[in-house]
Amino acid sequence: MAKIHTHYDNLKVARLAPQEVIRAAYKALSQKYHPDKNPGDDKAARIMAILNSAYGTLSDPVRRKEHDEWIAAEEWEIEWLESTREDGRDKSRAEAGSGWDGAPVEVLAPYRAVRDPRWWFGLMLCFGLGCAAGAFFLGQERVMPEALASAMGTQRAASSASASAPARVEAPPDARADSWAVAKPHVADASARSPDIRALGVTELVVPARVADCETELHSLIAPNGEPWPVQSGYVDGFPVGNQGAETQIRIDNTRNGSPVLVKVFDLDRRSNVRHVYVLARDSFLVERLAAGKYEVRYQNVDVGGSQEECVGRRKQAASPPPPPAEPA
Repeated sequence: MAKIHTHYDNLKVARLAPQEVIRAAYKALSQKYHPDKNPGDDKAARIMAILNSAYGTLSDPVRRKEHDEWIAAEEWEIEWLESTREDGRDKSRAEAGSGWDGAPVEVLAPYRAVRDPRWWFGLMLCFGLGCAAGAFFLGQERVMPEALASAMGTQRAASSASASAPARVEAPPDARADSWAVAKPHVADASARSPDIRALGVTELVVPARVADCETELHSLIAPNGEPWPVQSGYVDGFPVGNQGAETQIRIDNTRNGSPVLVKVFDLDRRSNVRHVYVLARDSFLVERLAAGKYEVRYQNVDVGGSQEECVGRRKQAASPPPPPAEPA
């Protein structure tokens, strides 16, 4: 199974390590990479920032629990994807090895078949039966049953109703699912279209302007893969790009929002995330080459480098009334 890079890997400790071990590991690594001991070293400064973020998460019991739950979910998802690929390979090998050899069949040469009396008898019998059937049907009145006409009319109506216009979904700012805002831009309904027609849906998720919510925002200096946040919008490295196809694409429109967002495209049938996207503030990104299916788009505002305590402090400062003007002496 593919390995997920976590905060435990950044501090080089086991996932069940007690706080004393985590604190000691952070102290040892910070002494090695501290900017005061590595002046002008950009790599050491970046590593130190990663260590600070990792220790800030693992030293907080609540944030560590959330990180452990995220690790379990991602490992389950990767294990499911790998098992799906293994099942497909096993099925292909089983089909390839299921061939069988039948008994040989004697085939008469053409000239031997013409000389065989049974061949002539069968030919004349088929000709006679064909003439009799033609005479019978020509003598009958050509009437289309009413039930057949009704069935054909129903099929035409279903075919005309199967064409659907592109959908544009604007995500409600107050939607929440596991601290993620959720929108449902694409729901494929098989009963609403003819079985031989595959609808092509182009959907769009419009992220509303950021509303400060310290409990649901993601406060972190690094991305969930343990690396710094990307400098441009795109897929997050280290996560699988699943459900590849040519039927669906989803545009993430974050142009109204002054905060970057972390987006997960969730497959409702398989109950797993198939795409992980980071979209910068005032930017948009097209999630393309998706197979037809039922999806949710879950997004979360990102406070890069901030913390929940700082967010709460900013909200309290903004909500507090200004001090009264001083009285003249």
